[in-house]
Amino acid sequence: MEDSFQKIVAILVSVVALFILPVYMTFEKKDDISYSLALKTTNDFVENVREKGYLTAGMYDDYISKLSVTGNSYDIMLEHISKKYYPVIYAYDDEMKNIIQKFDYNLYKEQFENANQIVIEEGENAGTYDHLVLAYDLSEEKYTEDQILECISTPVSGVTIDMGLAEYENMTFQDLPSNPHIYTAENSGFGVYTMSTGDEFNVIIKNKNITPATTIFNAITMGASSQYSTKVYINYGGTIQNELYRAKVVDDDTENYNPEDEEDLDPSLAGQYVESGMVLLLDGEKNAGTTHSNSANIWKDLSGQGNDVTLSGFDFSDTSGWLYNGLKFSGKEYVELKDFDLEEYTIEVVFRLDSLENDSTTKQSILSNLNDGGSGIIYTQMNDLDVTKRGKLGFEVYQETEEEEGKEISGVYSNDLAEESKVYSVSAVIGSDGLGGIKQLFYENGTEYGINLTGMPVKTSLGTKYTLGGSPYAGVSADPEFKGTIYSVRIYNRALTEEEIKENFEVDKTKYEID
Repeated sequence: MEDSFQKIVAILVSVVALFILPVYMTFEKKDDISYSLALKTTNDFVENVREKGYLTAGMYDDYISKLSVTGNSYDIMLEHISKKYYPVIYAYDDEMKNIIQKFDYNLYKEQFENANQIVIEEGENAGTYDHLVLAYDLSEEKYTEDQILECISTPVSGVTIDMGLAEYENMTFQDLPSNPHIYTAENSGFGVYTMSTGDEFNVIIKNKNITPATTIFNAITMGASSQYSTKVYINYGGTIQNELYRAKVVDDDTENYNPEDEEDLDPSLAGQYVESGMVLLLDGEKNAGTTHSNSANIWKDLSGQGNDVTLSGFDFSDTSGWLYNGLKFSGKEYVELKDFDLEEYTIEVVFRLDSLENDSTTKQSILSNLNDGGSGIIYTQMNDLDVTKRGKLGFEVYQETEEEEGKEISGVYSNDLAEESKVYSVSAVIGSDGLGGIKQLFYENGTEYGINLTGMPVKTSLGTKYTLGGSPYAGVSADPEFKGTIYSVRIYNRALTEEEIKENFEVDKTKYEID
């Protein structure tokens, strides 16, 4: 009997050690991964709110969507601690050691500023007060998740983020929202929850589901640890750093891109890109078609030709993804365009270089396919062997030659060195020169550079396409990495004229505030 019992115990131990324990360890590892993902997602969300000073429904929905990737369901608590500083006047004793009275600055402002003395004619505080000091009292008010979510999910009217002071003063009490932090975004009916610099914003999340690892552990321990089902608990917060909603833009900050108010734009320029021959129009401001989305993985073509493109390799973080209404590249991402097999064409890109140096390459590709054929808009780094094009933006084209290899790169480059963090609007043109030759033109912020090709352009390698950023294709001449932000892309199936190029540049110049 004793031997049978020992055998049963041995079998149970073997089952646990050989089968259940490995499964448990696998699920435990999954919980660790879920925690890491939830921590990064929460950190990114809080930092985004802290840097902007506001929260919108789109920002919150994006956060929830990214949390869902972990496979857990969460209890989420948002907390905003609003700090208010009220001016007060302290009256000290003759020795300036003790405060004997405190006054509301707004009530006694004139006496304080004109006489540096407050006189109370009657009442229990009657008397003359000298030795006055202006100070500030701090009060804190907490706003909970329910109050915050109600603001961003409920259609509101009345107070808007672009409202002037005079307009605000003329509003009646009934017109004002009950929550002082809710505003309406310009051209939107939904609330923007605003915070002030110095306020605190905190997020606490805790998984409310029981994970497989917890289920297995409870089964092994006969439920002894069933009360400990929390695998993900994150408490993260910080101080609000900016109030970007005051710039009238709630989906962007104004450091790199600040679209003007519609009434301030020249009506002849606002959105009036040349349409004839356009086969692709990508605009970061409306990357989702009619709106902007910070999580869009498909960049919608606005030309009407249906040439939408798919993003590859982006983390959708502060260093890789949608930022400042543009698409930010860190050097490992790319966007493959549709296959445009064009004899003549114009390519236009609005972008900025976030880094002028990339140690692994001699150039950075902005939009190109220089894979043993094709053409591209590039930035040549200072480590290039050709000193004449170092540090410059340019347009390179493969052309036929009578040499042994049968092709070579023809390049047109700017005369000026490129600048980091400066916004550029460039155009690259291949077309007839009207005399039987082929012209190769490059425009940088309206300035034209050009030559004539000595041979016919060479098509791109079979199976490859033009890309934004790096290239997924292998090869000696494969497009190198790009570190920067792309705001807009336009492709035409013809060579635009000089007047049309400059017309488009004037739109970019106004829209993106290009110097």
